[in-house]
Amino acid sequence: MSSRTKERILQAALSLFNEKGMVHVRLQHIADAAGISVGNLAYHYYGKEAIVFALIDELMKEQSVVLANYSAVPLFVHIDNILEQNFSLQSRFEFFYLDTLEIYRMYKKVARLSERHISNQLMQIEGMFNFNAARGAFIKNADYASLARTFWMAGHLWRYQQRLTGKTDFSLKEYKEQLWAVLLPFCTEMGIMEYRTI
Repeated sequence: MSSRTKERILQAALSLFNEKGMVHVRLQHIADAAGISVGNLAYHYYGKEAIVFALIDELMKEQSVVLANYSAVPLFVHIDNILEQNFSLQSRFEFFYLDTLEIYRMYKKVARLSERHISNQLMQIEGMFNFNAARGAFIKNADYASLARTFWMAGHLWRYQQRLTGKTDFSLKEYKEQLWAVLLPFCTEMGIMEYRTI
């Protein structure tokens, strides 16, 4: 019963954070949405920070699985699959992508966890790009560490940028097109042909 209650709390918090923004949600809101008392909520999670940490930890674990699934042979079709799965995760955990700075300011533990996670992601992304350069799909001798950072930023901040321009209807097609636009200048003729087959 305890694990079901914890899951109910996390789902209620996630829904509220996505709808209202993390900073506007109080423990009472989460308890009400989960159908429990604040005392019962506090028994499972000592405060909002613990709930935020649990949600972001879940997101990071799922992101790690997505990258790990394709790290051995990251062909363009696999990169495209990663983009689809990341878009899905961003839809599910939207609050994190819109409230990142506030979360980091409020919860240093989350910021430290995220910094390590981002560092690992950047290394994996750079590895994907180096693999594609070695097989001839990307140009040789480019600065793939910088490209990995640019690609990561374009993906991580995509929803935030969309919101800043007044958009609320997010399109997977547009997301993928904009992320691929970062990579296409680094593609060889072989890479362009492979991209067109996706």
